[in-house]
Amino acid sequence: MSIQDLIASSSSAVRLLKHLVVGVLFACMGALALASQVVGEVTLTIGKSNIDRATASTEPQKGGSVQEGDIIRTSDNGHVHIRFIDGARVSVRPNSVFRIHEFKYSPSDPAASVVRLSLDSGEVRSISGAAAQSAKERFRLNTPLVAIGVKGTDFITQVSKDVIRVTVNQGAIVMAPFDVGCKADALGVCATSRARELTAAMLGRALVYRLGTADPSFQNITKPGQSDNSKLLQLDRQARDSSDKPLASDTEAKNPLNAVGSNRLIWGRWARDPIANDSLTVPFLDAMKGNDVTVGDGYYFLFREPSNINVLPTLTTKTDFGLKSSSVYYRGATNETLPATVSSGSLSIDFGAKTFATQLGLSAEGTGLQIFSQAGTINSSTGIFLGRTGSEVAPTSSVAGAISLDARQAGYLFKTQLGRGTFVGATLWGR
Repeated sequence: MSIQDLIASSSSAVRLLKHLVVGVLFACMGALALASQVVGEVTLTIGKSNIDRATASTEPQKGGSVQEGDIIRTSDNGHVHIRFIDGARVSVRPNSVFRIHEFKYSPSDPAASVVRLSLDSGEVRSISGAAAQSAKERFRLNTPLVAIGVKGTDFITQVSKDVIRVTVNQGAIVMAPFDVGCKADALGVCATSRARELTAAMLGRALVYRLGTADPSFQNITKPGQSDNSKLLQLDRQARDSSDKPLASDTEAKNPLNAVGSNRLIWGRWARDPIANDSLTVPFLDAMKGNDVTVGDGYYFLFREPSNINVLPTLTTKTDFGLKSSSVYYRGATNETLPATVSSGSLSIDFGAKTFATQLGLSAEGTGLQIFSQAGTINSSTGIFLGRTGSEVAPTSSVAGAISLDARQAGYLFKTQLGRGTFVGATLWGR
């Protein structure tokens, strides 16, 4: 090989080495940039959902990270709960698109925080963390039609094609339609003449904006058949805030929180107040304390007390359970919601055959007695049982439930089309 060939070969090797070094440096810088964008973690995921990221689209996993720029998309049975680095919590509910545009927070300087979020469609519950509480003027949740600013808040935002609806559990929000005085790229509360404020003290009311209307308006959201609604809301808030102030109402004696300690299964609700005649559920965060989630939908979530002893895999017999409590409502053909009742019920679980069968007597105003029956399979290790009638895409009825690890309790949620409407509810069983 000539001297010239050696020089050319050496030059090529040096150029290749330089390219490799530059490539590694860029890769490391990219990894550091991605790491710096982590702003929270997934604490719960149910059903199907995706996190769209610049690098890929992935299915969220409990304990997985969320980053600036992430888009969370949930399916019709998808739920994703997020805990941000400042302690804020967000629940992304089914059929929703939620975006994290910007989330800047430093524990050493929380007043300099910047939080910019948006909800394109669906429903989200937001509980403010240190960033929004310390820098309210630099927090914004945008929707396609209005801007929402906060004042230290726990609130629920619902976005449909032409309507935005917000309810407040704690604190206050300000809603303002976008216009020359309220820009989507701004931060904080829009202080325009069209802005409206909703506080938690305005019990039983929502703030609603409809496309084509001048300003947001207030809406009464008290549920039909739910008496003493304001006191139930106060009771829920009192439990959440760990307040010991008494309420002079018979609803206190019926408060299901009193039974939390004795239950191995407990139903939590992800809503401010229970549906009519609901003596079964407790607020979601109370049910979650120290417990593991098993099954759930947009309202009901069944939690189970963890244990080092699981007798379920050892069982081979058939066991009958008795109905202890229930919560059910009926959605009619015109989408109205009515309180409903369970008049009778049976639940049989065959641990040897790994199957279950159940039946309920259901009724609501105008329906007469309707009989619901469902059977399905059970996982003998986890105690989770599922059943469905009809197609997977459009089932006519379904059951999803779980058994306590000592096999003494069972609970399931159900949905079934009976008559011209649909019964939806949750049950708790014992033996």
